[in-house]
Amino acid sequence: QLALGLLGRMPVEGVVPNEVSYNAAISACETGGQWQLALSLLISMPAARIAPDAFTFSAAIGACEKSGSWLIPLALLALAPAARVTPNRVVYSAAISACEKSSQWRHAVHTFATMQEARVLPDLISYNAVLSACEKSGRWELAARLLRQAAQSELQPDVISYSAAISACEKDAQWAKALRLVGDMREHRLEPTGIMWGSVVNALARGSAESRVPSLLEDLRIQWSSEHEDDRLDSVPLGGADLLPPPLHILLEAPGVAALFKPCGVTSEALRSLASTSFRTLGRADGVSLASRLDASTSGVMPLALGSDASGPAQWLRLQFAARQVSKEYIGLCSGCFLGPCGSEGVIDDRLLVGEHGRPGPRVTSSPSGKEARTRYRVLEVFPHPDGDTLTLLLLRPQTGRTHQIRAHLAGIARPLVGDEMYGGISSMGGIHCPRLFLHCRRLSLVDLAGARFEPEAPLPGELLEVLSSLRA
Repeated sequence: QLALGLLGRMPVEGVVPNEVSYNAAISACETGGQWQLALSLLISMPAARIAPDAFTFSAAIGACEKSGSWLIPLALLALAPAARVTPNRVVYSAAISACEKSSQWRHAVHTFATMQEARVLPDLISYNAVLSACEKSGRWELAARLLRQAAQSELQPDVISYSAAISACEKDAQWAKALRLVGDMREHRLEPTGIMWGSVVNALARGSAESRVPSLLEDLRIQWSSEHEDDRLDSVPLGGADLLPPPLHILLEAPGVAALFKPCGVTSEALRSLASTSFRTLGRADGVSLASRLDASTSGVMPLALGSDASGPAQWLRLQFAARQVSKEYIGLCSGCFLGPCGSEGVIDDRLLVGEHGRPGPRVTSSPSGKEARTRYRVLEVFPHPDGDTLTLLLLRPQTGRTHQIRAHLAGIARPLVGDEMYGGISSMGGIHCPRLFLHCRRLSLVDLAGARFEPEAPLPGELLEVLSSLRA
């Protein structure tokens, strides 16, 4: 808004805008996700007798990319020559990235080929964008070919490049190729992350080598555990947990991991930051890292790795989440038609797509082009209501870890969570009011860095217990 305001005031102040002024404003629109304004500025430039340049087009394409559009970026790329602009690698890379974000791998690959035909040499950013498009579609053979092509072009693939290729192998259960890529990484002195190892484990589990998973997990745990021993030389146990400031409450601690209670209304990142600062005062020099997140409006168990992002504990925890080795249980109260008597069980198996941030309505919706997502549920208690709708208390076990997964899945079967206004949930029924989203992570189960089972639990907070007490009265 400030950039647009300054651009609008320039003629009033007797200053003639030029391409630098417009580029700055369009770039600001890109940063703010205002793609319509970015296009409007681009279209208005000829009338102002200002010629756009390659930066103008790359910024406008980038703004459209953030909106989830791919048709407009490709149209802008095609129109650039008519505006006497020769697309450079930045413009092409922005267009490829827009296709990748919209899961249009064919268009991403075609644009990459067009770039080479135009004798514009791709850089590693270009390669990584098209590799990410291949990853989303599971085109592992094409991803492997692109990796070889990058190396032949004297570009050294980085962790992002290998991560995309290994993830593509995961989707098609190509575990042998994934392991070879891990070997290639290490030959180039690149260390696979826990998330990348999670892709390898998933490829093994989906393929014909599931029996190899336990030994691989154990080898990685031992590797990261030995690295962690060095990290712990200057640390002390969290024996002074009573000294931690609110809202920090430690539920359970074990080697490499601690579980905190996350209150409703506090973001996971804010809690991590507070915990990291507080733990350092108790002698933990490396602070703590996130391996997974809870929505700000969700309460319950939140695990933290006891170490920096690159530490053994962080990699071990992220591997387990990526490889779906962590089980989580949530308690949720939903509204809608009768879902079944107590003890009834079901599975919601809808792909989920994350929409543009800031757009009105649900942030995540069911879509064939979304990521696979599965949630199991069991009916714990049923509260009929004379109006026809029923409140149902559910035990929920997500099998995947997508953004807003439980909320979007329940809304998708017309049983939104109570207090979830974003997804159409009610907050009051029959004179009973719920002051927040009724979703709570009650329990999780994973393996700590010493190889023992780690199972912290968090009871329902008081405000949710009060709602249930009123319903049972």
